[in-house]
Amino acid sequence: AIPPLAPAQEEELEKFLSAQQRVPVMVATEGAAVVLVKFNDYMCPPCGQTFAEYKPVLAKWAKEYPGKLKVVYKDYPLDPECNRLTPGGVHTASCEAAVAVRLAREKGKAAPMEEWLFANQMALTPASVKQAVQTIGGVGDFDARYATTLQLVKGDIEQGGQLQVQGTPTFFLNGIRLPGLRAQFLDAAITLEMKRAGVALK
Repeated sequence: AIPPLAPAQEEELEKFLSAQQRVPVMVATEGAAVVLVKFNDYMCPPCGQTFAEYKPVLAKWAKEYPGKLKVVYKDYPLDPECNRLTPGGVHTASCEAAVAVRLAREKGKAAPMEEWLFANQMALTPASVKQAVQTIGGVGDFDARYATTLQLVKGDIEQGGQLQVQGTPTFFLNGIRLPGLRAQFLDAAITLEMKRAGVALK
């Protein structure tokens, strides 16, 4: 179970959230009361940490309040090959990784693909990503579809640029840019946003 915050911490968090400016993040809400958007790079260690750490929180909301929380992953590879807003080439396989997950998603294999990428992020190369998307994602036409799929990744990057995303992961909760929160703070922030949206919580 996710430990609740102390009343003082909750008060701090509530103050912080109400002081923040909300920015319009253009995503389809599909009727969800709360939308969490993550700008992500599969080679960034904090992206991997939050991926693992937030999993129980997101699973809890999906189970207890189906359809009320929507989580949207946006690609923001920190690699100049596809991201003109990034200076150095630190994450040289992250454009490939972003494309790999999109192609794996079509086969219903996005989750195992993401798991693999985060588990191997320190050793990723364009070649190892290509190999993995074939083995794990069942994608046989990676090279043929790379350029067109990369355009979709660039669409996310442009959106990130407009929202002044500087690094990864960057989270927006109903348009509020969140700092790197621990899982229990994220859980509490989602709760506060649910209440604000008028969702009756158990």
